[in-house]
Amino acid sequence: MDANIVNIVLAGASGRMGKEIIERISIDARFKLVGAIEDEKNIKKGVDAMAFLGKQSGVELVHSCSKLSLANKKNIVFIDFSCPENSSELLRFCGKYSIGIVIGTTGFTIKQKEEIKNKSNSIPVLVAPNMSVGVNKMFALIKKAAEIYGEDYDIEVFEAHHKHKKDAPSGTALRLGTILAQSREWDLTKSFCFSRHKKNSERQANEIGFSVLRAGDIVGKHSVTFADSGETLEIIHNCTSRAGYAKGALEAATFVARQKNPGLFSMDDVIEI
Repeated sequence: MDANIVNIVLAGASGRMGKEIIERISIDARFKLVGAIEDEKNIKKGVDAMAFLGKQSGVELVHSCSKLSLANKKNIVFIDFSCPENSSELLRFCGKYSIGIVIGTTGFTIKQKEEIKNKSNSIPVLVAPNMSVGVNKMFALIKKAAEIYGEDYDIEVFEAHHKHKKDAPSGTALRLGTILAQSREWDLTKSFCFSRHKKNSERQANEIGFSVLRAGDIVGKHSVTFADSGETLEIIHNCTSRAGYAKGALEAATFVARQKNPGLFSMDDVIEI
């Protein structure tokens, strides 16, 4: 077997993103699926992880890291698109066996984020609320725009996703807001406005407003608006499929597989902007 092949263990394997990643692995010789984890209520015993493609990978869906068969396998990277609670189990397992992990899950609590940071002291951990290369280039664009368009311009962040997404605003929207606030040296805790309901007041200075839509099967849309009297600038990223996310996740896994030392990484480390 080619020593350069990245062996992937995927958590959230039967979800939307999981299936997209598995489909891409099935046609990309640089990767091999060696483990697939899914919530116990979502799987049937003995089901192959690629059965939905009409293929047999030899990898069965399992509900726990303890059920994985990774003996004699090297160059392993976990990709996590599950939920925050499951991420904690994955981090402990990866830490125990010195395996790097890519985390695309969002909605972490402060305590869970601290756990991720602590684990990065012993293994490579890459965390990205959005794996899309296009979205990560958008991060660079809005940072530059915040510098060009001064504080006379109001800032609003909008995001839309499918009706099944649980966290709101999305991790990507929060990342956009964080970049904007930091670019203007604003306090995140004071500048973020998640609701104007019953406020009965004008927009405040140094405010970044967030709007959220959950409907249908929207894959993902994010926009940032800079508005002044008489004009607006809007920067939009609209994702029409999950293919870009899957591609980015596997590029992130390749990056993690190459790391010789532990650390906390982001998509900024993966792509050149």
